[in-house]
Amino acid sequence: MTWDLTSYFPTFDGPELHQFKEALRNDVAALKQDAATLPVLSDESASAWENILLRNEDLMRRMSHLNSYISCLASADAHNEAYRKEETDLTRGRAELAKVRIELLRAFKAIPQKVFTDLLGNASLDGAQNYLNRLREESGRAMSSDKEALATDLGIDGIQAWGQLYDTVSSKLLFDMVFPDGSRKKLPMSQRRSLLDHPDRCVRKAAFDGGNAAWQTIEDTAASALNAIAGTRLTLNRHRGVDHFLDIALFQAAITRKTLDAMFEALYANLEIPRSILRFKAKLMGQPAIAWYDLGAPLDLPEEERLSWEKAKSMVGGSFARAYPALGDFFQRQVIAKNWVDWEPRAGKRPGGFCTSSMLSKESRIFMTYNESLGDVLTLAHESGHAYHGA
Repeated sequence: MTWDLTSYFPTFDGPELHQFKEALRNDVAALKQDAATLPVLSDESASAWENILLRNEDLMRRMSHLNSYISCLASADAHNEAYRKEETDLTRGRAELAKVRIELLRAFKAIPQKVFTDLLGNASLDGAQNYLNRLREESGRAMSSDKEALATDLGIDGIQAWGQLYDTVSSKLLFDMVFPDGSRKKLPMSQRRSLLDHPDRCVRKAAFDGGNAAWQTIEDTAASALNAIAGTRLTLNRHRGVDHFLDIALFQAAITRKTLDAMFEALYANLEIPRSILRFKAKLMGQPAIAWYDLGAPLDLPEEERLSWEKAKSMVGGSFARAYPALGDFFQRQVIAKNWVDWEPRAGKRPGGFCTSSMLSKESRIFMTYNESLGDVLTLAHESGHAYHGA
């Protein structure tokens, strides 16, 4: 691994990590018990629920710290059984904390407007108005507390387990890469994305075809996972009285159906713009049309030029400094100087890229596989932007 995680915990499986997990587990259990004994929100119980909300916020920060750390380890070395076990334990811990939210939904359901308005006026909850408003809205479609708790418990070995299956399978999946000179190599799926941005069209096509062939070997597994995920969501929607499958997604995105429809109308009305760009790109490439593996193809980049990691850091840092000096300074002093990025290509890494942040330490880490392409440089810039906002 090329990132430094010691600011989270000095060592994996060390006393600091064990003590942190034990304290978090005990505090979650205590909060869950305290919340379960309270009546619904009223003038008399408002101060007690205020305390529950503040303690829950603290636990969410601590859980995000542990979640960020474990996700870093499990993504960087998906073959490590100890990391995968910790990931499973973390899922159970998050489920227990989610049960506190179930109690909050119970507390907020059908409460008088005056009680809610008075709660919003508490100085200790300043800045939490949006969260509390959304919590109240969500409470209107919540199942009974017992059913919500059951759904949370079943989710550990159900819908969330499908995601873990994807991580495990995709990290072990290799594809047959046939290079233009005829040489062949088995590569992890994590390196495919960069090859799809390669200047050589033959390399891009080979990565596209080889990757597709590899995924086809597990297409039944992938289809079963997707069907189970969708089926679980639809079943829960039905029990929660959700009328349309988009309603939950719209709520999570904090937009209305009218807003979504307007976005799509604007897209459809202007489709000719990206189409003309792609036709022009095809013309520059000497192709009759753009293939999927041409979408990320760089232009005006000599085939022999590869962008080293040092070059990538310089490009991103320089661009940030010119556009927004504070971001450029953050990139150099935090992301690069403190080794926040795991970038090296290697077997056992999960595919894709992400930025994960700890609300406790205000630090972030960036996961990616760097293969010296322009697309990889853009990924570094993109994820660094997330890191800046996470701090």
